[in-house]
Amino acid sequence: MKHFRYFRYMDAVVRAGSIRRAAEQLYITPSALDRRIHDLEKELGTPLFERHARGMRLLAAGEIFLGYVRRHLADLDRMQSEIESLKGLKRGHVEIVASQAVAVSFLSQQVRTFQQNHPGVTFNVRITDRGEAMRALTAFEADLALVISPLRTAELLPLVVVAQPVMAMMDIDHPLAAAQSLRFGDCLSYPLVLPRATLATRALIDAVLNARSVPATIAVETDSFEMMRGLIAHTANIGFQVAIGTPDAQTDPRVVARRIDERDISAAPMVCAQLKGRSLSVAAARFANQVVGALDAMKQ
Repeated sequence: MKHFRYFRYMDAVVRAGSIRRAAEQLYITPSALDRRIHDLEKELGTPLFERHARGMRLLAAGEIFLGYVRRHLADLDRMQSEIESLKGLKRGHVEIVASQAVAVSFLSQQVRTFQQNHPGVTFNVRITDRGEAMRALTAFEADLALVISPLRTAELLPLVVVAQPVMAMMDIDHPLAAAQSLRFGDCLSYPLVLPRATLATRALIDAVLNARSVPATIAVETDSFEMMRGLIAHTANIGFQVAIGTPDAQTDPRVVARRIDERDISAAPMVCAQLKGRSLSVAAARFANQVVGALDAMKQ
């Protein structure tokens, strides 16, 4: 198993970007870690990193070797997880990348439920945009991705897809709050708080805005839906989010959400996916099954 230790050293240096930071995370001295990396380079017969004052940068050979390293580390984690499953899944770890909308309520509830049954399983959840989520999957940095409107790629294996209507969010006393559903044109009479261009909901909105001759008043753009809700409360502003990410009365009593007619903005696909061809650890596979079941229930 010694070579797997070297693989983890390599992976840690890439993630940390420097020998010093990686050594702190691995609880070894920087000089010892640097020697291990040099040993790898000597064995492979080529430099893996370019060393400079600000840290370590992967060379082309390092990029190739990193893919090999992460594939084998993923297989090791899966094997160890299968061994642990013989003891009743007492331990395990799951890496997830997710859209903000999914994380607000749904994903946190799923993690809590899973850990109630398997308290020894730990999670790392990274909130990011759909492009970075796909990169993390293909780089073996995540087991699962839960994202809105993921970018299409042959490497993606969707486990479940659920349509999410786009909702207009506004203050509870807003003139449009009394309606049960809205046409998008109704919203254009008020200042808009829009998601940043990297977020999937913005792409749906831009497609409609670009087709209209009536200009919109964009008051604020933000990549934080929490900030969006703060900019909506006690104002005439209108923000947008998919249904699974909208707050309920307990989360934010000042903000309500009203469905946008799908004749104006089509529903967005919410996807739980893994990397095609990758075998998940037992913990990740069981969590994926739980999430798929919960999302399938939404379709009913």
